[in-house]
Amino acid sequence: MTAQETKVLQAGVKVFKVLAWISLAVQGVMGFVLIISGGEAVPIGGVDVPARIVGLLNVVAAVVYFFMFLLIGAVVRLLLEVHARGQ
Repeated sequence: MTAQETKVLQAGVKVFKVLAWISLAVQGVMGFVLIISGGEAVPIGGVDVPARIVGLLNVVAAVVYFFMFLLIGAVVRLLLEVHARGQ
């Protein structure tokens, strides 16, 4: 692997970490806004789901995405370290 490829992958690790925090912040805030304010029921699959439940699901999804993006960044960083030790 060339030095340029390594730099691109290291930048990718940073991008995944930033994306994780942005996802958590935006989705978390929107979820809490829906939980607090309520609002009209949202039709999902032909069933009207209360907005507060949708907000709660949004917060849960934010946490899942946060950990998923952090995990992807950690795996890429781990693979880079394994490759560096092998050289």
